[in-house]
Amino acid sequence: MKDKLGIALRGLCMGAADAVPGVSGGTVALIAGIYARLIAVIGAVGPGLWPVWRSRGVKGVWDALDGGFALPLVIGIAAGLLGLSKLVLLGLESQPALVWAIFLGLVLAAVPMLARSIPRWSLSGALCMAMGLGVAAGLGALEVTLPHTQIGFAVGGLLALSAMILPGLSGSFVLLLLGLYQPVFSALHALDWAVILPFAGGALVGLVGMARVLAWLFKRHEPQVMAALIGLMLGSCVQLWPFAHAPLTAMNGVTAAAGVVVGVLAVWGLDRWSSS
Repeated sequence: MKDKLGIALRGLCMGAADAVPGVSGGTVALIAGIYARLIAVIGAVGPGLWPVWRSRGVKGVWDALDGGFALPLVIGIAAGLLGLSKLVLLGLESQPALVWAIFLGLVLAAVPMLARSIPRWSLSGALCMAMGLGVAAGLGALEVTLPHTQIGFAVGGLLALSAMILPGLSGSFVLLLLGLYQPVFSALHALDWAVILPFAGGALVGLVGMARVLAWLFKRHEPQVMAALIGLMLGSCVQLWPFAHAPLTAMNGVTAAAGVVVGVLAVWGLDRWSSS
């Protein structure tokens, strides 16, 4: 029971991270030491489950999906995602300097934690980091907005969940760049199925597909992949700068400084808790 509670709490932290355009759930999973297990569970979803079900039934599928790990994790993610996203929506309207500064602090604190997973830097790693930084900065500069249609929400779900599983790129941040953050999370709270269903369909495709791509990449080029993800995180800081979303005043300056500290301490606390 204690193990299940610990997994659920890690899921809660992942869901909370996924609700904000800052640190991704993948980053939290990596810091919390469950990333490899998470990728294995998602990668197991697919046609291969059919013969397992035929030969071993529900128990076989449960074992193949590591149900004792996956179920409490999913419950925790859902609770964190739905619980915090409402606060984020309100905060973006009432205290933008504080909220964006917290996002910035989360990212800045997570970068060195990801960097320590690279035992030795090389020229290829530095180039991959520069590439990731350029991609993230370029995405923000493009300001691509998807239409608020079923196709637009499906494409948004695919891209956001593909990003969510990456340690370094926030799915909510991608939704924000695409102009879908507020429509999608408002629909989740209002149970607007016309938005939720196409988004969920695209999300499932993106999540399973990206898990398999990542499993392949990490197996063969892990240092370069991690370096690219660090670059993505650093590049995202351009869009997270609080005074791009709120006027620079003395009060907002103090509020933003406090927000950065809160974000840094949150990631530091999660890292300490996961290491204990």
